Order: sequence, then structure tokens, then C-alpha cells
Amino acid sequence: MTDSPREIDLGTRDRDRQGRFTKVFTLSYETRAKDTGQVIKMIRHLPADGVETIGKVLMKVSEDVAWNIAVLDRNGRDVTFGFACFGGEGR
Repeated sequence: MTDSPREIDLGTRDRDRQGRFTKVFTLSYETRAKDTGQVIKMIRHLPADGVETIGKVLMKVSEDVAWNIAVLDRNGRDVTFGFACFGGEGR
């Protein structure tokens, strides 16, 4: 029996860097807690520029630090590879 990871929702950032309201995506990934080693699913709700910023960091770390990376649009469709940081054409 495997335990599902504990989820941590880091809230919603619905404005771009200029302060304008923008379309929000859900970025999630799994990692391990430093103190316990427990698997944690991190969830962030971000505009496209935030997904690109965090995505670049996630792509630089090794697979044992972050895995099961996914980006969903508001309708729940997987749009991970629509972002340049994940090997897509970019937004």
C-alpha cells in the first residue's frame, strides 16, 4: 500500500509582473520534505510568467528533487508542454 503525498497549496497569484489580472494555470510537482523525507505534492496557481520562472528552476534540479511535474489550465487540461521551460513552443 502506498500513501498518497501530502498536498501543500501555495495559493493563487492571479496578476502578472505589471499587476494586471491574467489567466491562471495550476503547476504541481512532487518533492520530499527535508526533515522527514515524506513525499509532498506542491501546488501553485500562477500566471504564465510564473509557471515559466518556477518551471526553469524545476527543470534544472535532478529527478530525485522534483518529479511528476504538471501544468493544467483552468479546465483541467494538461498544458505542460505548451510552456518553453518544459520543452514546448512557449506562450
